[in-house]
This record gives sequence, C-alpha cells and structure tokens, in this order.
Amino acid sequence: MRFFIALEFATLAAATLSHRQPFTNSTNKIKCPLIFDGRIPSNLTLSSFDDASTSPYNPGFVKGENRTWSSILLLPNISASPSRFDSSSLHKPIEVTIDSASLFRPGSRLQTGFRRAGLLLKDDANDVGADAADNGTVTFHWSIKQDLTRPLNLSHEYMNVWHEKADYSGNQFTFVGGVVLVGDGGNGVDTWEERESWKVQNGKNEFVFRTPILFGAWQNFGVQLDHGNNTIQVYYSAGNAPLEAVTGSLPNENAGGGQLQVGIAKKPTETQTVVWDGYQEPISERGEGQIYGSIFVEDSSNGCVSL
Repeated sequence: MRFFIALEFATLAAATLSHRQPFTNSTNKIKCPLIFDGRIPSNLTLSSFDDASTSPYNPGFVKGENRTWSSILLLPNISASPSRFDSSSLHKPIEVTIDSASLFRPGSRLQTGFRRAGLLLKDDANDVGADAADNGTVTFHWSIKQDLTRPLNLSHEYMNVWHEKADYSGNQFTFVGGVVLVGDGGNGVDTWEERESWKVQNGKNEFVFRTPILFGAWQNFGVQLDHGNNTIQVYYSAGNAPLEAVTGSLPNENAGGGQLQVGIAKKPTETQTVVWDGYQEPISERGEGQIYGSIFVEDSSNGCVSL
C-alpha cells in the first residue's frame, strides 16, 4: 500500500516509530472517570447485541431495516493482540460490517445513498445536555484495525466515528477515511494519498488532523471536546504506544448535544444529495468491515486524559 510522503498536521515518521514499538500485554491504562464504556466484554456473544439487557449499545439503531446486530457484527479472533485500552482477558474487539443491503430507513423514505451500520452507546442520550458527554471537557476514545479480507473501497468517503448533533444539522467532529466529497470538506482530488488516510474534521468539516491508514496495526484516536471553551484537540498513536497530542486546542463549535456513532457510513460517488442518490457499486458477499477496540468516553475535567 502507498503511504504519504508528507502529512498535513502529522508526520509519517512519528507514526512509523510508534508502529515499530514492541507489543506488550494491555493493562488498565484508563486513568480518568468513565462516562460511557463501549468496550466489549469477553463473554459477550453476537446474540448479546440484539438484547438491550446485555448489549452496551442500542439494539435498535443505526442499521439496515429488517436486520439484527448479530447479523451485522463480527467478533474477530485477534484478542491475543488487543487494542491499547482493551485487556486480552477482559475484552475483545468488534467488527462492524456493511453489504449492499445496509440501507437505513429513518422514516418513510429509505436512505439509498448510504451503506450504513453505526453503533450508538445505549445510555448516550440524544437530548441537548442530557448526559455528561455533552458537558464539561470530554475525551472520546476508539482504536481501529483493518480487516484485509473485508477491505473498504476507499474511492468512497467513509464516516467511521462521529458525534452527531441532536438536531441532526451536523457533527461536532467527524472521523473519516477515503476520498472525502467536496460538499463534506474534501477537495475532490482522488489520489492514493487521499484514499489511504484517516482524517479528523471539526464542526465546520475542516481537517484538523490526518495520518496514513496502517493496514497491519492498531491505530488509536482520542478527540477531546471542551464545551466550556469551545475547543477540540486530537490525540493519536499507533500499535500499543501511548497517545500523544497531535493538535493543540483549536476553536470548535461544541454546542448542540447529540450522540456518538461508531461504525461505517459509506457515502456514494456521483451524488447530488448524498443521502438519497449517487453511485454505490455492489459489495462482495463477504462485505466490508471495520474492526474496533478501546471504545469509551471519559471525563477529562482537570486536564485528565488517558494516554
């Protein structure tokens, strides 16, 4: 795979050095009070995600109609190499998949432009200010790893993690991969460097951080929202290396409440509306997948950040 020669807001050298650090068994590296814990307990089965009493996520949203989470999710057997904030004895990774039938119907009209499956934390309320994640200083954490048997088609734009405002007018931040549509802040230039990069966008869809996709290692991200000062800050590491601040505290519009969504929203090409039209090639029988670990939201008051 091709990687960047030069990076905007990050350096390839830093990511490469982190990736080369030897792997060590994960211990409890979370140092701050948890608001939401989306890590997957090792005893959960796929059927657990269809039951509100056992799933850490909302079993009803956001997925294709007439689908169950047990038919969408996978539990990849890679627990011997857990992500940074997972423990090999306590947690396991989860994989979100999409296929050609991953069509969401939020009302009377099917969203034919998207291919979509997104996990919502069960207790994350959508009302403005309804939970602690919409107040104070909060850091959202996740780790990702690529499934080479279910690759993403990175000629498309993928939203993988985002915090959507309660009124659905936009996101406080968005974590995207692939070629970002012009209407979503991209420049419309399809290059390998653009395809094979992760990007973090602020509330105005401006890119504040980008780094190459590593196809053989975990990549760890933290996005901190300071609601009092209306700022955003990004943390990143590769492999099992500690996270480092890769941006300063940048201005951002953090108001509006909302919910964190983790999964895949594959956007179309050749589109006018994104939601209702555009080109989506058929997805192979195996589907496309994104592996996640270390999903949690922490209280970062008093400068606390788990690295």
